[in-house]
Amino acid sequence: MSTDGMLEEWGTRLFHGMPAKGKQTSDGKLIGATTLLAASLMSAGSVRAQVRSAVRPHAKQVMVKITGGGRGMKAVAAHFRYISRLGRPEVGGKGQSLELENEDGDKIVGKEGIEGLQYDWQRAGSFIPDESHRREVFNIVLSMPEGTPADQVRDAARAFAKETFEGHKYVFALHDDTGAPHVHLAVRAERMDGYRLNPRKADLQRWRERFAARLQDRGINAIAVRASARGLAPVPKQLWRLQAADQGRESKPRPNVRAADSLKQARGRAIEAWGHVANALAASPESQDQQLALEVVRYVGQQFGTTEQGRALQKLAKRDIGGIKPADPTLNNPERKISARGR
Repeated sequence: MSTDGMLEEWGTRLFHGMPAKGKQTSDGKLIGATTLLAASLMSAGSVRAQVRSAVRPHAKQVMVKITGGGRGMKAVAAHFRYISRLGRPEVGGKGQSLELENEDGDKIVGKEGIEGLQYDWQRAGSFIPDESHRREVFNIVLSMPEGTPADQVRDAARAFAKETFEGHKYVFALHDDTGAPHVHLAVRAERMDGYRLNPRKADLQRWRERFAARLQDRGINAIAVRASARGLAPVPKQLWRLQAADQGRESKPRPNVRAADSLKQARGRAIEAWGHVANALAASPESQDQQLALEVVRYVGQQFGTTEQGRALQKLAKRDIGGIKPADPTLNNPERKISARGR
């Protein structure tokens, strides 16, 4: 298989997290893994771009999460009050009220502003009853690690929302007094033309990549690499835990990754996929691809250094090699010794 063909297949497995045994649809039918892979192949150029982003030194991982949504106007209004901290004793000062910004750049402040926002959203488009059986608003959090400039996070979130939710009503607020700066974004599910937002897992990954790109536009070294590509098996956080952490009330934080077998399996799949990507790049006649292959080896050695494969790759990365042996199976087989081979 050609370099591009290998990158398309293994890059898609790595960055899209293709299931090994296929996927069952809502009507009970099973879509095979091969069919899924063929239907969603990334281009070789996209894979190269993702790889460069992932192996970039000292990069900061973005977080984009749907934390819930209002099923009725009462719940939506309560979320407006929560993200604006309207009249509530929160971290940062009792009764502090934060500024909301909408899709037009207008600022909403105080109790009267929130009540006007509630009235507008309830009647714009389809009427939203006080209680509803469907999700009328999506609550989204855009976050960066501690130390990231808060104003850059806010500006990137503004650009992200404008690009992603054109035609929707939305408001957002920056929270920057609890460590990691983050933006709470509330998006009305129904667009002005009647289309309803219905995000899936793939949409969330695209949102992460887009938010990272908007941060990169502002000089922030941000990346959006899936947890599976980093060999992690993340533990989902309930909404109440996210709110407790946001307010500084989480006394016993849960671990970020699962333990034991699930984590071991995730790391094994990630190392295998990274190994195939590195081999594909090393087999390319292009010097840029060969250099990128070496950067992949270094990254995997650092990221997975506690595994036998990771330790072997760390040793290899320390050598000044001219390339990696094309299609070298040792990158994917911990039982065989990895050796450097110059050109």
